[in-house]
Amino acid sequence: MGRYVLRRLVLTAATVVAVSFLAFLAFSPLDPTGPMVLDTTPHGHAARQFVLAHYHLKDDPVSRWWHWATGVLHHGFGNTVSTDVAAGFPIRLRSEGQPIGPTLWHSMGITAALVGGALLLVLIGSSLLGTSSARRQRFRMDVSWRFLAYLGAAVPTFLIGDLLQRSLVGAASQTDVWLENGPPQGGAVDWVRHLTVPAVALALGLIGVYARFLRSSVIVELGQPYVVVARAKGLSERRVVHRHALRAALAPLVSLLSLEMGAVLGASLAADGVFHSGGLASTFLAALGDADPFELTAIVTVAAVLVCLFSFAGEALAGALDPRIGRA
Repeated sequence: MGRYVLRRLVLTAATVVAVSFLAFLAFSPLDPTGPMVLDTTPHGHAARQFVLAHYHLKDDPVSRWWHWATGVLHHGFGNTVSTDVAAGFPIRLRSEGQPIGPTLWHSMGITAALVGGALLLVLIGSSLLGTSSARRQRFRMDVSWRFLAYLGAAVPTFLIGDLLQRSLVGAASQTDVWLENGPPQGGAVDWVRHLTVPAVALALGLIGVYARFLRSSVIVELGQPYVVVARAKGLSERRVVHRHALRAALAPLVSLLSLEMGAVLGASLAADGVFHSGGLASTFLAALGDADPFELTAIVTVAAVLVCLFSFAGEALAGALDPRIGRA
């Protein structure tokens, strides 16, 4: 077990380093001093050159990434790029920018809670729909769920979120009910109130697809010899399906979800943007508006860490559901 965890940690570290490097190369052309070009005075030109030199924005991208990476190891993500230069000479910064870490970790927590809640809904919904469709193949309900699965896969997450926002959150604001929109601010109950609808919006586009996958897996498991033996022992059909076939069929579903965590996280950014939940999407858009390559790289790096953590949790859960799955 220790060697398995160590291998996963080494793989995670290598993935995060590679993602941070590629993200830094992608964002390196951005120039946060763009607005300073409008100041054509000698002091304005000198101030812009000072900011470019202070943040090593004129260095080659590889050197800048190495300087940024070593700074992260020693001092964390640091501050945002500041263009607030004091008047007069010698030229100096009036402020060092805002700390990146506190805002970024808070946004990561919101996104993690949103993705975790949506995945829980996906597992529950897929289990209910997949098993019921597997037990009633080619019945009207099976055909109906197939249509809804295709519909959920075809409609993008942001459109589902917009429809839910107009219906549920809009009605909640008028009738003063429990659901709320915007970023969570208080305790656990407040987080649930703000993230329930975004999690449902994210899950609705996934439940139908994974329910169809689980339906096929349950049908395959129902034809296995151990299911025949369980039925021969007199176990009820409900117990055979839910206690034996479903547990074995959930393992490949969880493994598939682990492989698609990047896509799930990307869809969560759409839900976050629609509901203004204050997650990584909101932080990313704000940093993109400031053209800050360091904050943007930090956001993408944290997103990579989040994907690796969820993938590792999915592998562990799949192994717990089916001991036949080896820890490769």
